[in-house]
Amino acid sequence: MESSTPILRYIVAGKFSRDYLILPNGKTCLDIKGGSGFYSAAGLGLWDNDIGLLGIVNEEYPLEWLQEAENRGFDIRGIQILQDYFDQRNFIAYPTIDNPDSSNPISHFSRIGEPFPKTLLGYSGNETINPKNNLSMPAIKIKDIPFDYLDVTAVHICSMDYSSQSRLPSFFRQGHVTTISLLAADDYMNPLYGDLVPTILKDISAFICTETQIRNLFYGKTSELWEMTSELDVFGCEMIVIVTKDNKFLLWDRTSRKKFEIPLYPATIFNPTGMKDSFCGGFLAGLRSNQNPVDAVLQGSISASFTAEGVGPFYCLDSLPSLVKARLEYLTPYVNEI
Repeated sequence: MESSTPILRYIVAGKFSRDYLILPNGKTCLDIKGGSGFYSAAGLGLWDNDIGLLGIVNEEYPLEWLQEAENRGFDIRGIQILQDYFDQRNFIAYPTIDNPDSSNPISHFSRIGEPFPKTLLGYSGNETINPKNNLSMPAIKIKDIPFDYLDVTAVHICSMDYSSQSRLPSFFRQGHVTTISLLAADDYMNPLYGDLVPTILKDISAFICTETQIRNLFYGKTSELWEMTSELDVFGCEMIVIVTKDNKFLLWDRTSRKKFEIPLYPATIFNPTGMKDSFCGGFLAGLRSNQNPVDAVLQGSISASFTAEGVGPFYCLDSLPSLVKARLEYLTPYVNEI
């Protein structure tokens, strides 16, 4: 009798949320599926398949959203359903494309002249937490991760709680995983908790962060981005990618000691939600397939560009393969070695 357990190549560990969005054009999207786990998996799925999802949801999370992911070919056995309630609502407003705001949703709905949705009552937003003592938020239970998830060779860890980000790399290194990428979390990217960053970097292949995050981390020390990457380089991470405020990707490749600047494909940004996460998925696909950091950033940039043009994490998966190829061919000459 054949086993029904799929053979996986990738694992994406992330969050799964119920999104409430006010888009840059003032349109609203209320209580739609979202979360870094879905966006990263979709960005990866644009290039490859056999992807397992890892994360937590509560019992109120719509099961049809998980079933849709499964119908699209993602393995959802790693999504742990917890009985304890925790808030999975996620509000983002875009007064401008480059200025997302997750605070005070009442004022944003008032700004666009729309009634405040009752399902957002009591929403407190993304509060600053102490990553060293965060016992209030649930984390992924290592013991409940499907054992065969250790057989994959590549893993991406989305921005999430410090407990999960610090424990998952060492867990996956026990198996066959050779490539681990990680998107930084705001909680420790600051001078107060910066001593946690070496713990994050020690077991991963690629560290991805935003320009705002890395400037916060080195506040008062230096304002030069490449100098910041040199400071992080001593902790052994093979690659560092900085997503700049003007939608460029700065790549430091420790092996070749080379620096690159790669732009986002010039798409029309309709909805910025999930762009960084989608980039991370495409980046991991390129890193695993080509073992070339520059190719990985190019693929990540293409994934982000498709995600920016629509609404929802799976929007990019409906892109025509010929268009994906055309965008990659267009963008490749714009790689700039510094």
